[in-house]
Amino acid sequence: MNKVHEIFPLIVYQGTIDCHEKFKEQNLETLCDYWFNGYENESPEVSGNIFSHLNDDYSMFYESLKKCIVEYFDHLKVNHTLFDFHVVKSWVGYHKDDETPSIPPHFHNESNISFVYYLKTDESSDKFCVSQESNRNEVSGGLFETADKFNTLLGFNRYNCNHYNISPIEGSVLLFPSDLRHGTQKIGERKDERIVIAGDIRVTLKPEHYRHHQGCTHPSQWLEI
Repeated sequence: MNKVHEIFPLIVYQGTIDCHEKFKEQNLETLCDYWFNGYENESPEVSGNIFSHLNDDYSMFYESLKKCIVEYFDHLKVNHTLFDFHVVKSWVGYHKDDETPSIPPHFHNESNISFVYYLKTDESSDKFCVSQESNRNEVSGGLFETADKFNTLLGFNRYNCNHYNISPIEGSVLLFPSDLRHGTQKIGERKDERIVIAGDIRVTLKPEHYRHHQGCTHPSQWLEI
């Protein structure tokens, strides 16, 4: 019997923020102000505007985000009750017009899970693009060549591509490993602004489970020196 074994598949989890409509109605204007707070020409990560999670007005979103993290761990068959989840950075992303550049591929070294919540978007918005520098299925150099003058591929599928696009859905959140290369890709003309909340999460063992041989200990058990 012929069969393709798909080994080590990667999960990017797309969940739903159940308080989206209420959260958007109450906070859309203030989130825009958060972006434009004196740093119109810099991203929040560059300007240091990376602590939106400390705003009590946004607590309903983070409560809903926690539910999505639990669902993410359920798909991985991991016992989430052993762990605590800490948002260490979060920022507002704003693409206001068609001239705003896309986000180049990058990854986050200092966290375990990253997220993107689509507060406002439409079908013309940039795609969330996951990429890899090399493909283990490319068993010979140039096998997946796509240059105009020399194209070896008969078509694209998940086995021969080095990038994968996910369409943003308003009210949804993406959860993925922080070391995954990701960015955005512009497909066509943008018709509306896009507003997201993005951030990074550290996963630590609950204090009562510190004897577990794997995992990061809880911050309450750390010593600053």
